Amino acid sequence: METVIYKERLFNSRLKRFLSSFMSFIKTIRKEVSITYLIFFFASVLLVILYNKADLHLKLNKYHSSFFDVFFKYSTFLGDGVMFAVLAFIFLFVKRKMTLVFVVGGLLTLVITHFFKKIIFKGVPRPAEFLGLENLHLINGVKMAFWNSFPSGHTMTAFTIFAILCLYFRKCVSQYVWILLAIIAGISRVYLSQHFLMDIFVGSILGIVIGFVSMSLFFPERKRIH
Repeated sequence: METVIYKERLFNSRLKRFLSSFMSFIKTIRKEVSITYLIFFFASVLLVILYNKADLHLKLNKYHSSFFDVFFKYSTFLGDGVMFAVLAFIFLFVKRKMTLVFVVGGLLTLVITHFFKKIIFKGVPRPAEFLGLENLHLINGVKMAFWNSFPSGHTMTAFTIFAILCLYFRKCVSQYVWILLAIIAGISRVYLSQHFLMDIFVGSILGIVIGFVSMSLFFPERKRIH
């Protein structure tokens, strides 16, 4: 009985520390950055409510240009998993503890992406399969994927990195850059017809949660991240 009580108290204590760390992290996010994401969040919710995913994707797919074809073809790599390795290496020379944050963030993203794509939502068709290549605006050099659409792993990666960097560079103007790059990476997946809007919307939420959890694991008691 005493062991059970001890474990319960230990769990409650750790939960309180985590929540305290979580709330103090939130305070380090600039208000404008939070508002920017909320605009993206509610715009996505509104579009998902108003249209079914097929009609919405076809409507969005009509808006394209030669400039954005090139822009999104390459900006989509912002959500590539290799970005975790690059940042982990860079922070070896800046703050080694942050290297561990990126390693854990990358592993969590990989596991959660695999869990959703390959187990829970395995076989969910992407736009190319669901709508047919002949009905989409395609870009030369972009290899199309056809299955396991939900959620977007690239978007999850981009927003995990965005959250981690925002928490590291507390209240710094660079946060504007991180949120912008994350949103661009997400939008690129829809523009390239690799994902539906719902895929990137959910991916962004999961990515932010992973970012907060990764930071909280290594900075559980710090009120300010330098």
